[in-house]
This record gives sequence, C-alpha cells and structure tokens, in this order.
Amino acid sequence: MSDWPFLFDFARRHSGKRMALATLVAREGSSYRQPGARMLIVEDGSFCGSLSGGCLEEGIANTARSVMAEGKPRRIQIDTRPHFGCPGKLHVFIEEIAADLPSRIEASLRERKSIPIVTGSAGTRIDSHAAADELLEKVVPPPRLVAVSWTPDIDPVLGFAASLGWERHRVLRDERMIAETPIVGGETIRALAAEDFTKEFRPDPATAILVMTHHLATDLAFLREVLPAGYGYIGLLGSRRRRETLLAELGSLGLLEDPTVTDRFHAPVGLDLGGHHPATIALAIVAEIQAVLAGASAGFLRERRGTIHSQPLPV
Repeated sequence: MSDWPFLFDFARRHSGKRMALATLVAREGSSYRQPGARMLIVEDGSFCGSLSGGCLEEGIANTARSVMAEGKPRRIQIDTRPHFGCPGKLHVFIEEIAADLPSRIEASLRERKSIPIVTGSAGTRIDSHAAADELLEKVVPPPRLVAVSWTPDIDPVLGFAASLGWERHRVLRDERMIAETPIVGGETIRALAAEDFTKEFRPDPATAILVMTHHLATDLAFLREVLPAGYGYIGLLGSRRRRETLLAELGSLGLLEDPTVTDRFHAPVGLDLGGHHPATIALAIVAEIQAVLAGASAGFLRERRGTIHSQPLPV
C-alpha cells in the first residue's frame, strides 16, 4: 500500500499553498514504516501521510515548516528508542517541492504506468537514475478494483477499497441504473456490456475484478471476457455449486485450458474470517484481494518466520 494516492488528494485540497515533502530515505534497526514512506506538509502544519506509528509526525511537520521558512532542505536523524522502545534510527529528508510534482506523478499513475522517483540531497525528482546515496522508488499504479455489481452488498467492499487508496469502479447493466446508484466510495459508475469490458479496463496484474451480479447468465457473460484477459485477481460471489456450474460452462468454451486462469479465479470469494454480516463479508473479500495482489500468504503474522516486513522497496 502506497502513500501516494492519499498525498494526491491532500495536494488537491491544498492547491496553491506552499508544500513540503518529508521522505523516509533510510532506516537502521526496527521501524514501523519502510524507506519510501512519505508525508506532505503545508505552511500551517497540516499534513498527510506517516513515517512512523504516529509518534513523530507532528515534530516532522514542525521541522517542515522551518524548512519552508528557511528555503533550505534538511536531512534529520531520529532515534526511535525514546518513542518506540526499540533500537533504531530513521533518516528523513525534508524539502519544499514544486507545486506540480504530485500532479505529474498522479498523471502517470492514472494511465496505469509506473514512474521512477529519486530522493537525494538535491531533492525529489522524476528520474530512473540514482546515485548510491539516493533513494530510488518505483511508484506503481495503486490496485484497481472493478466491481460488476448493482446490489447493496458491494457498498462496504467499495468503502474498504476507498480507505486503502485503491482505484475504484462500479459496472452496471444499463444506463438507466446510473442515476439511481449512489456513489459510496468515490468510485466511478458506468454501464458496460460484457463484450466491451476489456476495452474499457485494460488488463494488468494490479487490477482485481469482482463479479457480484447474483444472476447466473450475467456472471457467465462477464467471466467469459475477464478470465482469459490477464487480470491479477478475479472473484465471484456465490457458492461452490455456482462456481462449478459456471466453470463447466467456461470449460466447454475452451477457456480453462491455461492453468493460470483458474489460479487467478477465486470462488467462493474471500478469506475465511468468520461472520456473515455484509461488512464482514466485504472485509474478507478485500483482504483476499490485498493478499493476492501483494503475493502474501494471508496467514497469522505470529506464525511467520523472519521479519514481518520482508519485501524490499521496489526499484
């Protein structure tokens, strides 16, 4: 999960104001966040993002205000022992940024394209080349959730996805439904025929498709299009019997010959978290999507061997 989607929203809300960027460029020992974590701060001290578990952000924001007042970037080192009780140090680079930097990054991600970001003593720039002492981050598009659904059980799913900063879309069966469908998570809403789906939402491995129409023929029509298309995750709401019925139909059409197709197909959808309330089911669905797209096991952290954060910063 990246800070950037939330930073983009913050930057839009504070358009026209001077803004500083604080970046966790390195760490020693244990830390709550990993290098690449970022904060945006405006002149009045308001900020978005985090570089720790919440203990350090106000102080970093105050330093950022001084950076903007002095007109000089600053690299600070924070000893985490007094704050967290764990030995470690955070190295944070704070700079005033050009007003258009967030929008330039966002424009690339909106096209589902990755963008390289370098942070060093000269500041943060869009660049694929970094010196040994600079942080190079490959900023990737956020997970994209496309829900083929027009019933209320999709609402909490979209709400959870919004809280994670995912790109969100809801697909309806016809144009007449659009005016009657409330937006619950800032998602786009459109009517789309199954055969036009992959043209509107080009497949990529960070896109999750949820088919939740409660209508067998409609489910089949959309699955025919999305299963062979190369999306990172495809989920179907329903029982095992419903899944087997649809798989039999899809198999008769020759769509299951590639074994990776069924690997990406999740039905019944969701993790086994217990509970039957729509919100609990939504949590199970979103948690499964997060695990699959991140390549995680979705097990208990207490049973994991080694460090909790084993994934290095992507470059």
